[in-house]
Amino acid sequence: MIDHVKEATGAVEREEVTPQGQIALHVTPANWHVVAEHLRRCPRCNFGMFNWLSAVDMEDQGFEVIVHLYSASSLQAVNIKTMVPRDGGSVRTLTDLWRGASFHERECWEMFDIGFDGHPHLVKLLLAEPFVGHPLRKEFLLMTREAKEWPGAKEPE
Repeated sequence: MIDHVKEATGAVEREEVTPQGQIALHVTPANWHVVAEHLRRCPRCNFGMFNWLSAVDMEDQGFEVIVHLYSASSLQAVNIKTMVPRDGGSVRTLTDLWRGASFHERECWEMFDIGFDGHPHLVKLLLAEPFVGHPLRKEFLLMTREAKEWPGAKEPE
């Protein structure tokens, strides 16, 4: 399957397979939608199930945006991963391919400030309108840390 996607799209920078057999395809932000669309529309791939989308704060490297897809016909799972910069990073929305992506993209935008170009309704989902900040960024200070000493190994600046 990996070779097929690489050949069909020409957009996969590198790939990895976990010990559990799960595939991760690493792409550039510009090729994020290209690879996702191929996995969704190609009858050979048939990744019709959108499971989740989120991000990981990699600090100086930016954010790693990850989408997890599943194919019920081949019983395979795949992750598409891309890196976006901390400030102004964005990828194209996947809502035109999977309607279920809307919730996850809104959450990711709200919690990390990652843009999803072309999203039909990118508005706050979990936080109150007057709330300022992005709570899943590592530099975001939690108020409980201000009131009580944090036992964690790493403190944000």
